Amino acid sequence: MRKIISSAALTLLFSTNMVQAETLTPTQEQAKKVYEAKAAKIKAAMEKASRNLDKNYKGRGCFDMGMVEDYNTLSNGNFELGDFDAAIEWGLRALKVQMKLLKSDDPALADAYADLGNKYYMHKEHPTAVLYLQKALEIYGKNPKTDPLKIADTYEMIASVFMNLNDYQQSLKYANKCLDLRQKHLKKEDEALKRAVMNIDFLKREIKTQGCKND
Repeated sequence: MRKIISSAALTLLFSTNMVQAETLTPTQEQAKKVYEAKAAKIKAAMEKASRNLDKNYKGRGCFDMGMVEDYNTLSNGNFELGDFDAAIEWGLRALKVQMKLLKSDDPALADAYADLGNKYYMHKEHPTAVLYLQKALEIYGKNPKTDPLKIADTYEMIASVFMNLNDYQQSLKYANKCLDLRQKHLKKEDEALKRAVMNIDFLKREIKTQGCKND
């Protein structure tokens, strides 16, 4: 089953807690340089977003999509750097502004719910992740122009969350919905379709194993 991942795992490898005396291989040194360059770029974008918020929005009570963009920059930046608490906090602020500015069936609002569902998942708050992802599905369903593959991806994320909750029956339910959409809209050789098939096979084996243990 596909996991929802981010580059935040790199922070575990190159954090300041690394033993200073440890000698890195050339490959590790290169990876460290790449990570540090990326982190510096992320932090610069976050600092710019913070300045924008202080300059343009703080104390004004003015809500616009520029504010959403800045909040999301802070949310995604913290997510990439591994601070999931801050990522969720800023993401919630962005969502609250979008709820004021957008119609209840706007696909962009669904994207915001799905993004927060992903972040709650990474923070291991699985029940909350399910709620946000299901809300995203609800909004996607109200818009006939929604890309069916985006809906399939959301089904796959929910299946992943239920798998981590060891609820394989529920996981299989959403994995099947994901597979159904991908079979309709993807070619047989597409990796996403192949993954959906493997997910189904994995879940069926796990359910069978659980059944044997309970006999």
